[in-house]
Amino acid sequence: MNAVSGKSPDITDLKPSDRQAFFEALEPPPSPTEALRAAFRRQKESFLEPGASTPFID
Repeated sequence: MNAVSGKSPDITDLKPSDRQAFFEALEPPPSPTEALRAAFRRQKESFLEPGASTPFID
């Protein structure tokens, strides 16, 4: 089945920059850095501290 323009409706033409961004988004993310791991540890510790305010969702 062809669209009015003669192109298949199942094909999307992307600009080179859009094509690169699309395929980069499919790649797995990089491993977390030590700084990110430390930030998660601090967050976990502050959440579990006795007397710390309990987070809530509005």
